[in-house]
Amino acid sequence: MNPAELIVIARALVNGVISGSATPATQTELRCAVSCAYYAMFHTLAVSNANTLAGASPAAQQHWAWRQAYRAADHRPTRNKLSRASLGSRFSGPAIDFGEQFAIAQQTRHTADYDPYREFSATAVTELIDNVEAAINAFNQTPDDLRRDLAIHILTASRSD
Repeated sequence: MNPAELIVIARALVNGVISGSATPATQTELRCAVSCAYYAMFHTLAVSNANTLAGASPAAQQHWAWRQAYRAADHRPTRNKLSRASLGSRFSGPAIDFGEQFAIAQQTRHTADYDPYREFSATAVTELIDNVEAAINAFNQTPDDLRRDLAIHILTASRSD
């Protein structure tokens, strides 16, 4: 998945480009846009995890390691590991901001997928997409060593003994 393409699709859904409609986006289009925004964040993290742990250009024999690192994150545990309490003082502002926006996007996606009575507005969904895109851009500017530390934090169990 390409996170940038997911953002483009999310915006196209809100703007009616995909349906080719001159009418406002339907609730289905808005819900799909929310999902695309969340998955842009999730796949940004998955790519970062894989690139920092297995290398951005792994040799052919290492593709399994890159894929394993890419697929290792699970949605709910990742949100919990990205919480301010879990990140503590070990991580910088962009990681904290990414984690907070990740939780918002995940909860909004969950509502969009599972609450048939919830109505979404194009304005609110556009704001979510804008916030997600800003968090992704800031996160992608963080140094590799910090993103590697975050990948290890997310993908490994913490021990207190």
